[in-house]
Amino acid sequence: MRVFLFLVVALLSPLAAAELKVGVVDMERALFLSDEAKSAAKKFEQENSDSIGKVRDIEKSMLALKEKRETDGAIMSQAELAKLVTEYEAKAKERQFYLEKLQQQDQQWRQSFFRSKLPELEELLKALIDDGKYDLVLQAGAAVYSSPAIDLTKPLLERLNGK
Repeated sequence: MRVFLFLVVALLSPLAAAELKVGVVDMERALFLSDEAKSAAKKFEQENSDSIGKVRDIEKSMLALKEKRETDGAIMSQAELAKLVTEYEAKAKERQFYLEKLQQQDQQWRQSFFRSKLPELEELLKALIDDGKYDLVLQAGAAVYSSPAIDLTKPLLERLNGK
């Protein structure tokens, strides 16, 4: 609420607006584009390679069933066609099950990684704010529009990567 009031006062006063230094940052984007996050994501993929492979195998089976229906469907009996459709639907449900499981694990990994890196991220952002002498820094999602000139995401990413 104080930030909102401060913003209103700053916008209403041309003199204050001229002196106000504002920045915008997407902390999550900076973190997940970092080298460390990319490395951790590769490790996550390796740890879940069995499930990822299972999804790919199911998709291959589904494609083969679809191709069989397209090529042989006209000469199949109704019973054979119904069996093929049932098998395809079962594979689709199995694929959905594994995809949801992977998505849930990915979401848990992302949340855990973000929470573990948040103190370091906040510390680097604080240093960036202090170095740039910013008066106000907004989360990127909170701003309707922001000029790329005031976006602190790239400098934050560079500090995360140690550059």
